[in-house]
Amino acid sequence: MDSNNLPTRAQYRSKKHPKHFYSRWWFWLIIIIIILAGGATAGMKITSTGPFKETTTKVEKKDTSKKKVKKQTGVTFYQYNGIYLNETSGTPIETVHNILGKPSSTSITENQGVKTEQDTWNDVQNGQLGSTLKVSFANGHAINKALNGLKVKRSEKLGLDAYSSVQNGQDVDAIHTNLGKPNSYSESLADGKSVVNYTYSSDVSGDTGANFVVTFTDGSVSGKSQSGME
Repeated sequence: MDSNNLPTRAQYRSKKHPKHFYSRWWFWLIIIIIILAGGATAGMKITSTGPFKETTTKVEKKDTSKKKVKKQTGVTFYQYNGIYLNETSGTPIETVHNILGKPSSTSITENQGVKTEQDTWNDVQNGQLGSTLKVSFANGHAINKALNGLKVKRSEKLGLDAYSSVQNGQDVDAIHTNLGKPNSYSESLADGKSVVNYTYSSDVSGDTGANFVVTFTDGSVSGKSQSGME
């Protein structure tokens, strides 16, 4: 290259040259605007319909602690039913006390050398006010028992038609099917036979206190009686 063709320093300075784009003020203004716009959209969520502010959903923790359930107490029908009656081999009094706890009251009599004790428990599960379990023992063995005052829900009242449907010879299942469960049970021994009474006293049509009793001998209906029914 011919050095004679190169401009001198003075000529180069006097000649105007175009400025590069990054040296223009508007270029840096655009850069600042882009940076500010980027900060404004930070934390925004882009969807198919446009940008939306990203939100956080507060999830409430479920209470996983177990709620305290009131424990039912008192003598149950299952416990009543488990007491075996027999003058010589019935459930021993010690066993009954171990299962049911100390009775609410006790009465003792003695006749011709036979000691009889009747124990009463006032705390009956699913029992009405005044419900009780009574067990009598002779020489330390259970000989009769009675569970009184249980609550029973019925779909309809028991009237004379229901009472009339009870016939001798029917078994326990037939009575349960036709009449439902009784409010009271009692069982004793007579001449070596089991005698059971079912007493129906709730939702019985008739006067206040109306009730009827169904008697079973060795598992079959052997009699019935009613009071105040209409």
